[in-house]
Amino acid sequence: MKRKKAPRRKEVASLIDEVDRNIVRALTRDGRTPYTTLARELGVSEATVRQRVSRLQDSGALRIVALCNPLTLGHQSVRLMIRVRDLTPRAVAKSLADMPMINHVALCAGSQDIFLEGTCRDQAQLVQLLDEIRMLPGVSRVQVLLLLELFKDYSWNGLNSAVGQAVADD
Repeated sequence: MKRKKAPRRKEVASLIDEVDRNIVRALTRDGRTPYTTLARELGVSEATVRQRVSRLQDSGALRIVALCNPLTLGHQSVRLMIRVRDLTPRAVAKSLADMPMINHVALCAGSQDIFLEGTCRDQAQLVQLLDEIRMLPGVSRVQVLLLLELFKDYSWNGLNSAVGQAVADD
């Protein structure tokens, strides 16, 4: 399945207004909230909610998914910091994104080049994942962080007051 190219951050930011933020906030609490309920809560029509959610999804700003806490299922949850050599971080990140045990891949600035989040069913699968990552061309160093307990994860609450979330004026 070919990935849809997401619009640049500035393009998406110019699409988001207060109604969009309120829709995202509500769906963050419960992604299964019916559009009729959202419309009533926000004082807009169901068609408006449906169109807004569709536009946010098409732009790459919103993705509605079910999340679970892998630790409660007995799985290993791991965060990895990757240092890249001889290839661009973007090229290595694209290879990592295709790995089924990897949930999140991001380029980062600082002493590391790539941040990963992964879930493995057990320690043997974690060893397999680490072996696969270490064998990838361009990977020079892997720093492993095993999660022991999750207190908060995957929240868009930053939309409430985050700098840079306002509609662009230009």
